[in-house]
Order: sequence, then C-alpha cells, then structure tokens
Amino acid sequence: MPFSRPARALLLTTVAVVAGLAGLVGLSGCGAPAPAADGVVRVVAGENSWGDIVAQIGGAHVQVTSIISDPNTDPHDYESSDRDAVAIATANLVVENGLGYDDFLSRLVAASPASGRATLVVADTLGVHGSSPNPHLWYDTAALPKVAAAIAEELSRLDPANRALFRANARTFDASLRPILDTIAQIHSKYAGTPIAYTERVPGYLVQAAGLRVGVPAGFTQAVEDGSDPSPKDTAAFDNAITQHTVKVLLYNAQVTDTQADAIKALASGNGVPIVGVTETMPSGTANFQAWQLGQARELLAALGGAR
Repeated sequence: MPFSRPARALLLTTVAVVAGLAGLVGLSGCGAPAPAADGVVRVVAGENSWGDIVAQIGGAHVQVTSIISDPNTDPHDYESSDRDAVAIATANLVVENGLGYDDFLSRLVAASPASGRATLVVADTLGVHGSSPNPHLWYDTAALPKVAAAIAEELSRLDPANRALFRANARTFDASLRPILDTIAQIHSKYAGTPIAYTERVPGYLVQAAGLRVGVPAGFTQAVEDGSDPSPKDTAAFDNAITQHTVKVLLYNAQVTDTQADAIKALASGNGVPIVGVTETMPSGTANFQAWQLGQARELLAALGGAR
C-alpha cells in the first residue's frame, strides 16, 4: 500500500542515530574497502533507480545494494538502519542522487570514512544546482547517458580489467532508452503546450521534455513536496484547474496517500480528468529501469489522447 508522508524532521534525527550506531559497531576507518576476492565491486545506491542502472552497466562484476527500494517507503523521510551502515562501510562505490534528496546517504558515508571509496553524485555529474532544483533526476531521460558514462568510468577505476565491458554496457543502456525518448517525442509532437497538473514535481523532467505546460500553482506542488499544507489560494486555484478543465491530465505521486491526495484524485475522477500515477521508486517486479519509465510515458500519452 502507499504511504503517508510524515514530518521531514524525522530524517535528521534518524540519521544522527545511525551515525552513532556506525561508530559503536566500529564501521568507520581510514582505509578503502578492497574489492572482493572474486573481483566484484560492491556498490551502494541511494535509490533503486540508480542501483538498477549500475547493475546493468556492471553486470556480474558488481554487487549492488539499493537503500531505497521499497515502494512503501517515502525517500524524503527514509529512516536509515544499521544494515545500511554496514553496506556503506564495505562499499567500493556509493551512488548518491544529491540535491538533498538522499542526505541520509552522505551522512552515512561521513560516519564511515574510507579514503579510497568512490562517491558519484548524480546531480554533480549533470551539473544540476540552484536554490530549488527538481531532485527527481532519473526522469530526465535525455541526460541519463551522461550518468551511465560516469558510472562506467567509476567502475573502470575500481576494476580496470573490465573497462571495455563497462563501457560497452553503458552504450547498450543508452540505446535501450530509445523507446522512452520516442514516446516523449510523440507526446511533444501531438500535445506540446497542453496544460497538465501534478501534485509534486516527481515527473517534472518528463513533463518538460514532452513540451507540456504545468497549469497549477508552483507553490502548491512545492508545499506538498516540503510536507506542508498549500495555501488556501493555491489550493483553490488547483481545484479550479481540475473542475474547469483548464488542465487535461493529473499526474500524482502514487507512493503518497493522505487526505489531500485522495481528495485531489477524487476531484479529478469526478470531473473526468484522466489520472496518471507516477512513482519515486522503481516498483518491485518491474523488469528494469527502462520498462518502468517507458510504462509511465506511455500511460501519459494514452491519458492525453483520452482527455477532453
């Protein structure tokens, strides 16, 4: 079942506890974790979206632990565990989303230092910064080849003997994105400029690439992301966009359930506005990252085709 979004204050408290736990169990150290005897590179990814991509590029030469992999877990409020601390302590490579999305990961790394351990921050790789950037970087399909290349190079530094394989797998991954990019291009060709609504910026990069226009107040979506209540003015404007059909599709975070989210979905359903659920975490049972993103893009295309 989806989860309710608790207060963000839980995050800092939990990470502080885990940092203390890491020290108690002796996980901090000054040496880099050595590659496994079988040559497998141990990788910890903050989210299973990045973890799946690493696994595709590394193949049998990587062992990947994705900390956020449960679809019932809100990444913003994730409570780190001693298991996560152990995974970090033995990792050769850590892949972090950045932009404050998975701060728990950087804090775990700081609690268990290792001089030779590599860390790849996706936001830094893509040069995404600013006062309030959208942290859901895995929805920026066109930018993913740059991330794949960076992952391949980090793996190559840790396992030089398999450099050619890692680079070849990265190219294969890049090619596999074509159906997603083609679907986005199809949306852009048919529906560019169409106003849509979303409850959070989760699919923001997809929406932008497809040429769609956000027809609800930015303050509403930012408040929801921050875990606070939107202003009455923004809430009224959002509701009016649905009831007056000035937006054609509603995209919502399918991993979040609360009274407000349920009310918005009910309002859209009652007014004949197509609804598309998107997620922050790759759902369990999904074949791979590409299948997940392609499915969501195709659902958006179909929803736009059925809009009034």
